[in-house]
Amino acid sequence: MKNAEDYLERTESAVRHLFNAVDSYLETLRVGIKPVFVSGLPYGPEQDAQYSAWCIENADALDEAKAARQAFRAQTFALDTICGAILQIAEKGLEIYSENTQVPDAWTPHIPLYLAKFCVGREVRSTPLGLIVYAARNQHTHFNDPKLRNASASVFRNLAEAHGYSSSAHDPAFDLENSRLTSYASNVTSLIGWRSVEKYQADMRSMLGLQIGS
Repeated sequence: MKNAEDYLERTESAVRHLFNAVDSYLETLRVGIKPVFVSGLPYGPEQDAQYSAWCIENADALDEAKAARQAFRAQTFALDTICGAILQIAEKGLEIYSENTQVPDAWTPHIPLYLAKFCVGREVRSTPLGLIVYAARNQHTHFNDPKLRNASASVFRNLAEAHGYSSSAHDPAFDLENSRLTSYASNVTSLIGWRSVEKYQADMRSMLGLQIGS
């Protein structure tokens, strides 16, 4: 391929299909969060009675939502696999075509100079987007390895700690010690807002120094 523009053009249809697949999995989850009980009553016997009546009235919808949640849980690794493919395409584009040569001062203790090409893009939780793509792709590809290399582990540590909540606890969605997660690909693509091909393309063009919307 000749350049970054050519790379994005030649991978666009594949990426579009991948995002359509992501949305099909998420549609199951959307079904699983409805219906929602809303009450203007304070906690107590009256609200309990209202809730019981609501459950009876919405029994079919609640059963459907429960089944949808179970179906989604059974497909979470499939969703991670699709998101991992998106990260793979993005990471390879940055690896080949990024022209950045500088590592931000805050990251020099953790990121070697040869990874400077990934120190691009908007910051999410004080982390350059390109580094997040790099680390998340590595974690997904090597999910069976007992330990990530320092650069990728440092990125995940920052995502887990720099959440901005009042608690000092690690965000379990990005905590590499969370034994309940195998791949973090879906969590990461959700965090960075990659739930549409348009958002992906805008970020990739920005990271690769291409005109947005050209």
